[in-house]
Amino acid sequence: MTEQKPKEFKSDAVTFTVERKPECMVEYNVKSSPDVVKKARREAIKSVSKEVSLPGFRKGRAPDHLIIKKFAEPLDEQWQKAIADETFRECQKLAHTPLLSNDAQISFKIIKHSLEDGAEMTYTFETEPEVPEIDLSNIEIEEIKRDAVDAGKLDATLEDIRMFFAEWKKVPDRVVQEGDFAVINVDIIEEDPPQKALQNARFEVSKTKMAKWMHDLAMGMKAGDSKEGVSEADADASEEDKKATPPKKVRMTLIAVEEAKLPAIDDALAQKMGAKNVAEMKENLEKLLNKQADEHIQCGYRDQMSEFLLENYPFELPKTLLQKETQFRIKQLVNDPAFQKKLMAMSENERKTAIDDIQVQGERAVRLFYISKKIIQDQKISVSPNEVHQEVKTPMEAMFSDQSDVYTAKEESQEQKAIAMSRLILSKAEDFLISKAKVVAPKPKKKVAAPKKTPNKKEPAKAKKAAPKKTTGAKKAAPKKKSTKSS
Repeated sequence: MTEQKPKEFKSDAVTFTVERKPECMVEYNVKSSPDVVKKARREAIKSVSKEVSLPGFRKGRAPDHLIIKKFAEPLDEQWQKAIADETFRECQKLAHTPLLSNDAQISFKIIKHSLEDGAEMTYTFETEPEVPEIDLSNIEIEEIKRDAVDAGKLDATLEDIRMFFAEWKKVPDRVVQEGDFAVINVDIIEEDPPQKALQNARFEVSKTKMAKWMHDLAMGMKAGDSKEGVSEADADASEEDKKATPPKKVRMTLIAVEEAKLPAIDDALAQKMGAKNVAEMKENLEKLLNKQADEHIQCGYRDQMSEFLLENYPFELPKTLLQKETQFRIKQLVNDPAFQKKLMAMSENERKTAIDDIQVQGERAVRLFYISKKIIQDQKISVSPNEVHQEVKTPMEAMFSDQSDVYTAKEESQEQKAIAMSRLILSKAEDFLISKAKVVAPKPKKKVAAPKKTPNKKEPAKAKKAAPKKTTGAKKAAPKKKSTKSS
């Protein structure tokens, strides 16, 4: 960061310098006039007089000379505080340095004070970050190709809808065959005790829908059978996936073999999806898929814009603000039973890595919040709570729309409102910058080593695509009612 020279201010009451320190700390070095010190002395005497009793006098009525003589030590303490309060008020009239929050702590140290010479002192406190100006002339984003919404995409999505409403029939006394649906448990047995990776998870038994290791184990099994093997990424997986999911010894148990009876694509199915008939269902689905395709591109551009802003516009952040953000995120995660279970299985180093990652993500979120807030203010962009308070209208929207920022009147809380509003501010700010950016052809990807990741001990190598299973919580159509993330 560029070092800033202290700024000087002067009035009849105070003469001082303002110096910005790292982590948004500000230091005032002040000389206050005798008049300020005398005024503070009178206030201190009055304050002490109201708190003490002297024989023959009511509280607050004792002569000043007796208060000074009898209570010299508490008087001097109160005097210094009054000097500090009065002097800081005078300084703020000139400097107008914003405090980080209404309850921000202001530390002061009085070097000397007297009625004849006034006082000398220093103040330190946290201030708001100074966000740099965004240069709108040099923003570039790489073009993102739009997903095609064609007949094939429409048919595949209709198949997902049919699968969601499927009736499942157990197939007894038969080995698994290609095209069946297998309900399985997977335990990681290289750990003691074994860790559960999957429970009652339904997968379509297909070489294109299952990881090879899982498909190889499943073929030929009957309900109740168990097999041991090694979970590993497929040969055609990316190097990053291979490093993120190293081989693990596993035991797979087949709970049941099932067949699916899919509903017909008729008006009855359409009405379950909130449409009058099949034609309207297909029309609504096509609109929704096109909307998703557009949103996918915009989200990709927003991700690029976030990285651009974080890389090109660094600035100091207050330490206490980062600490609060990290604590908030950890609290949210600790309240999640799944994360609690995951945390218990981590080694000490893995926990440290997880905490470090939470801190990094928290810092990124705080930086983006302040940048987006400045853009919204500078560009006078309208932001309304009504833009995030939107409920889904049809089962189709609930099934396929991202509802992470949606909350209903019954479920809303100040925390949810703040989270949703922060996201809206960021989205609007980034959308503005995207509208000003130059769209360029994607740059060739550099071949770099995949980042080291701490393996998740509870997850086997990725198992590709699973069929929705209503009874296990795996259905992808369940709408999210609450958002507990954070920006």
